Amino acid sequence: MPRLEAVLAYSRDAMGRESACVAIGRTSDPGLLRALRDRLVAEAEGEARMWQGVDPVLGEMATTEVDRLERIFDVLLPDDSGASGLRLVEDEQ
Repeated sequence: MPRLEAVLAYSRDAMGRESACVAIGRTSDPGLLRALRDRLVAEAEGEARMWQGVDPVLGEMATTEVDRLERIFDVLLPDDSGASGLRLVEDEQ
């Protein structure tokens, strides 16, 4: 079954060249993944606002990327609002 996980990686600054990454740790903790999701979306929104001030066309392109990112996360990591459809079933003995 597929799972979503975040990987913390270390890479040396190779002055513009590709450098090897070393995985330091990884997690599939839903709370941490949601916090990362929220941060990534917030940073993408900030970048879109910045580009909007520079060039409206580039701003619109960046806003489209924010929308795409939110749609991806809606599928892979929905809000913890019970949307998963899971419910507790008690044993009737």
